[in-house]
Amino acid sequence: MEFQKNVSLKKYTTFRVGGRAKYFFVAKTEKDLIEAIKTAKKMKLPFFILGGGSNVLISDRGYKGLVIKFGQPLSLYVSRGLEWAAGIPGTVQGAVYGNAGAFGKSMKDAVKEVKVFDAQTEKIKIFKNKDCQFSYKNSIFKKKNDQIILSVKIKTKKSNSKKIKEYLKYKKETQPLNFPSAGSIFKNPAGFFTGELIEKCGLKGKRVGNVKISEKHANFIVNLGNGKAKDVIKLIKLIKNKVKKKFGIILEEEVQIF
Repeated sequence: MEFQKNVSLKKYTTFRVGGRAKYFFVAKTEKDLIEAIKTAKKMKLPFFILGGGSNVLISDRGYKGLVIKFGQPLSLYVSRGLEWAAGIPGTVQGAVYGNAGAFGKSMKDAVKEVKVFDAQTEKIKIFKNKDCQFSYKNSIFKKKNDQIILSVKIKTKKSNSKKIKEYLKYKKETQPLNFPSAGSIFKNPAGFFTGELIEKCGLKGKRVGNVKISEKHANFIVNLGNGKAKDVIKLIKLIKNKVKKKFGIILEEEVQIF
């Protein structure tokens, strides 16, 4: 199995931020993915699976292991009952991993079963919905990174095209879609909207280097061009400190940082 070397990860993330992967591989099939993981283990390489590249922040130093790009676009399911997923750029595997959701719905409502490769035992497993331990922006796969999602069976139905248009319109009006970003940076604490908390701290538009907190939606940090991960981290720390000081609330990142 041949891996690419020293590959820039910027173009593989929606944030357009980050360094290089020591090794990089695009897995086109489940078999490819499994073989890549087995090879990484033999080489004693750390690895992680990169889906659509949303909800991810890659360090400027890059990743000193193997990055495996794999996943089926979540957009394929928008017309099959997942109207709420319209405009979400990730993969269905990534959406299950983080129990993605919008407009009061989430993957928890849609998943029938998940086919998984256990990287420790190197065996295939089937997880039913209840086995996935879905909770807000979370699942068993986030807690156990050795359980690699291969494929997902979804409860499908015909979508309401009017709803899809409404959801896309709302996103266009409320989110900074004209700049690269990772989506929402923080989870919403129970009973609060993070964007409002950040806004009340007077942080909308706050800029560090070539990244800033969006004026349109304060839970988004946007890349103005050639942004650095280190500056995103500075803004994340600033937001957490300000919100904790003003409201006594400790924000938890939704974005995965590597």
